[in-house]
Amino acid sequence: MKILYYYHDVCGLGDFYLLFPVFDALRKKHQHAKISLLARSDLLDIIKDKPWFDNTLDTAHTDYPINQYDRVYNWDIQKLGITLFYPPKKHFWDIMESSYDITLDRDNFQNIFQLHLTSDEKNQVDQLLEDTTAPNVVLHTTHSHKFPYGKTPDYGWLATTISKLSNYNFFQVGTKQEDLASRIIADYSLTTPNIVDLRDELSLRQVAYLIERTDTFMVADSIVAHLSLHSNKSGIVIWGSSNVNTHGHEHNINLEANTSCGKHPCIDLGGFIVPDATNQNCCLMPENAKEDSWPLEDEIIYELNQLIN
Repeated sequence: MKILYYYHDVCGLGDFYLLFPVFDALRKKHQHAKISLLARSDLLDIIKDKPWFDNTLDTAHTDYPINQYDRVYNWDIQKLGITLFYPPKKHFWDIMESSYDITLDRDNFQNIFQLHLTSDEKNQVDQLLEDTTAPNVVLHTTHSHKFPYGKTPDYGWLATTISKLSNYNFFQVGTKQEDLASRIIADYSLTTPNIVDLRDELSLRQVAYLIERTDTFMVADSIVAHLSLHSNKSGIVIWGSSNVNTHGHEHNINLEANTSCGKHPCIDLGGFIVPDATNQNCCLMPENAKEDSWPLEDEIIYELNQLIN
């Protein structure tokens, strides 16, 4: 049997990484099948040396030959209605198990989520840390206008919080690129002296290794929060409109925004179900958010100090 896994370019990087135990379970379920993965190049990169696929195809250079396969898995997580139809306390992996009639090997998560790097890739990261004496923190901001809306604190909140942490070195990861067709928005550009801008400088596998090598991290709900599974390093994850019960991890300090605006969390409106303009009315967007919507800066500082000290 020939099976195709299709991961659309507009689907999230983080959800793809969280699918690793699912890919592992399905490989065991379809032991004798030939499995091909069709995805964007940066996602194909993070599965380096993983044994779950017989072939990989880059969406940028493939004509989508779906009729060549006996079965196609379309990994459009949004269409599973995770935040609309499932109990709010049901985790992503529980939903996947019930949706695909599989059992995830939770005892083997440490190996499943570990990403493989070459010596040269590790050395590039290690050199970044050679001359640092202050505590090192990985930072990933994303942007308020990145889909799904309401996941990210606004620029002012981030700038003020970072300015109060001048005794830390921040390594900012993420992207400066924009591709509206794939819903990619450049991450905030923060210019305080204690930030090293590494956006677009490291692969996702190297970001995972950077988290492993630094003291901790401070991120919005994003692929970088999930990459902490590579080493189980604990850090601060700031949650806005997305559901910590569905996508959060217990080894992290999960701080939630105040979404008590009388509406469903913004992500639940689903950009693939209703127009983006509706989602932009989210009460956590910068133009709509109340002053006390996001965690207090002093709370961030306290938790960061606890993690490092």
